[in-house]
Amino acid sequence: MKKFSGMLLSIIILFFTLSGPVTAKTTSLSDANALKIADNASKHFWNALHGYKTRSCSQKTFNYKGTEYSYLCQEFNTKDKLTAYLAETFTNNAVEKGLTKYNYITHKGKLARPVGDGFSMLEWKKAKIKLAYQKQNVRSYNLTVPTVDGESVKRTVTFYKAGSAWKVNQFDAVQ
Repeated sequence: MKKFSGMLLSIIILFFTLSGPVTAKTTSLSDANALKIADNASKHFWNALHGYKTRSCSQKTFNYKGTEYSYLCQEFNTKDKLTAYLAETFTNNAVEKGLTKYNYITHKGKLARPVGDGFSMLEWKKAKIKLAYQKQNVRSYNLTVPTVDGESVKRTVTFYKAGSAWKVNQFDAVQ
């Protein structure tokens, strides 16, 4: 009975490990895992640009120095909240540069970004991937990513290993 219970527990743990959420934590970076991380990072990128993970607020707009801005939803309404979310898939350097490049500001105590439209037309899960560069804590991949309209685009995505987590090193590499 103990042998059966131990085996059953091992199977349950294995099932939950394999079916759990995609994380960047791994000791090695396989092509398949790199694609999963890039896909997840793309979702994080677009959620940050839209200002929400799940559409649950009406975003108020305002004009600042001639540019129309929109406040981010409550889940991302401070730099700390958005930075923590983006740090799940991006390096700290990528997050800082991305927030600067995309003109995020704090206005009246809330995080805001310039108003703009857009969504991902790239199907990261279907990308073809080829390792281009490798060092102990760095991997760079060339990807051919299909678009929803049947075309494809080429992207280079570089991952850095921080502790046991592989993270994307450029905020808009996965847009």
